[in-house]
Amino acid sequence: MDPEVFPSASQSRKAIQYGRLLVLRANNDDTSSDSASLANIFLDFGVVANSSTILHAGDRFAVRSRVENGFYPESQTKYVDPPASFHHFLGTENPVMFEDDHIAIVNKPEDLDCIGEKQNDLQSALPFVLHPPAEGMTRNNISTQNQQYYLPRPVHRLDRKTSGCVLVAKSKNAMRQCSQLFATRDLQKSYCTITFGKPKPLENDKDHCVIVAGGKEYGTIDYSIDGKDAITLWRVVSTVISPTYGELSLVHCILKSGRTHQIRRHLKYCLGTPIVGDNKYDGGGDVARETRELGMFLCSNRIEFQHPIGDKHLVSVEIPLPDKFYALLGINREDVVI
Repeated sequence: MDPEVFPSASQSRKAIQYGRLLVLRANNDDTSSDSASLANIFLDFGVVANSSTILHAGDRFAVRSRVENGFYPESQTKYVDPPASFHHFLGTENPVMFEDDHIAIVNKPEDLDCIGEKQNDLQSALPFVLHPPAEGMTRNNISTQNQQYYLPRPVHRLDRKTSGCVLVAKSKNAMRQCSQLFATRDLQKSYCTITFGKPKPLENDKDHCVIVAGGKEYGTIDYSIDGKDAITLWRVVSTVISPTYGELSLVHCILKSGRTHQIRRHLKYCLGTPIVGDNKYDGGGDVARETRELGMFLCSNRIEFQHPIGDKHLVSVEIPLPDKFYALLGINREDVVI
């Protein structure tokens, strides 16, 4: 390869890793013609090089780059092409629900880790769907020395099988401020889920009922998890009898704490109504195992907080539940008020 373009083996390897090299396969039938144009010789045989690409006599290289499109530039993402998770993410209805120069709220699809395998998680996809902040807006966003952007990162995580709202920070300052919202519980998250059976109030639940906006009464689960306080508010939105899976309930939950698998564990162990598709806590059984193929029915459908930067205005985002929720319940979306 041209030593002026790739002066070292290390740079060549990085170019291959980031998808910058295109191998143009020679068309041997045409190479004998002196008048054949380069387009005719190499036609459409270009392939993006990787570590296992085998080269043949007459092959040539071309350097690929991404046309700037308003999202984070290739100079910052390193990779020319979006990661595999990008296409999974874009398959979600309304993937980006809110965005400004400091933060964003995205709609994570099911079966995608927030932070996991490199180039196959939500974090890897974010620079390809979000816009960098205005140039020079704040020192925390851009290094004035080399114009290095702080790449967007999730502030918190959802389980791989949980879909819904994820708060994203686009600067170091935003990450600090948003993390503080979680630490002080000045951020409200709510979830919708479908359970086997209809949850019933606990024996002492009458002493702990909470009235929230809209005058709707929620039961309270106040039961520690892993030795730490854990509180979940819950309300049954709708109950149906499925001819295949029996009694199912759409349940709305509001978290007052954020423990590992909190909703999943509270609904299972405190109310005895595990979440449909939850292969860790559904208890097994023929019906439970059958529904696992449908995925888990848990969605973080709403997030609300005061913007941590600037005028502290209220940010409130609510996303539509995935279509599979209504399909399983056999009801129309417009007939449900959460």
